[in-house]
Amino acid sequence: MMTLEISVTGRTLDAAAERDLAERVLAALTAAESAPDETMRRAREFTHVLIGQPRTWVTGGPDAETAPRYLVRLTVPQSWSNDRDFGRYIIPMITDAVAATEADQGRLRREPHCVVQIVGLREHCVGTLGRSTTSTELTRLMTQDFRDSGQRPEAPEGCTIDPTCGMVVEWATAQFTVTHAGVDYAFCAPSCRKVFVEDHAVS
Repeated sequence: MMTLEISVTGRTLDAAAERDLAERVLAALTAAESAPDETMRRAREFTHVLIGQPRTWVTGGPDAETAPRYLVRLTVPQSWSNDRDFGRYIIPMITDAVAATEADQGRLRREPHCVVQIVGLREHCVGTLGRSTTSTELTRLMTQDFRDSGQRPEAPEGCTIDPTCGMVVEWATAQFTVTHAGVDYAFCAPSCRKVFVEDHAVS
């Protein structure tokens, strides 16, 4: 579950431009080539992008009218934000999606005018279905359609398929693994591993 609140100043966005920005960011975050459609469809359902244009925004540097500014606050379960690779992976992705709406699409890689803040929520401090949910429960909800489909795609050479979400995982760089009934499995994230362990009563 991800919520992105994008504040913009220096650009006047009409409803169509706001929607374009939001949809570009949503697509960037939920379009993994190595993930099955079932997982990505559910991921989009659990990802929310909100666009705001504050009346007042004071900052230094060039005039915002000639150099628009963006503040992106990304809220996720803390277990996701605690992974140092999460920020390294997602901040450039968000920055590039925002930059794609500008005439000079390289500006936000040259100027510090798009700030992305990742906020991690403690367990039980995010919820859906009228109750608090853990990051593992959220992963279970987002991957349910894939797991129910019975699909087991072929993995490229040197890779395997995460049995929880269907993502392709390289064996050489796999950080989250488990052996069950004599078979080795690798996972894209600790929450996917935990769902598998719970479902298969792996000790």
